[in-house]
Formats: sequence, C-alpha cells, structure tokens
Amino acid sequence: MSKKWLYSLLSGVFAVGMLAACGDMEEDPGAPPEDDGMGEEEGDM
Repeated sequence: MSKKWLYSLLSGVFAVGMLAACGDMEEDPGAPPEDDGMGEEEGDM
C-alpha cells in the first residue's frame, strides 16, 4: 500500500516539474541581444 502512495506522490512531482520546465518563456533565446550603448561614446566632452 505504501508503494502506491509513493508512486502517486512521485508522479505528481514529476508532472509539476515537467509543466514548470516546459512552460512559456518570456524572452526568445534566439533573439540577438539588445544594444544598450554602454560601450559607445556620444557627444563632446
């Protein structure tokens, strides 16, 4: 009887883990990084 509860618990943990890992990503990993201009100098000093 305890094996049945253990397998049920582990399958639930596995299902939640798969849903969390395979969820939608907010950022596209293939997109080029945005240039923030930190390395460029503009204007006269």
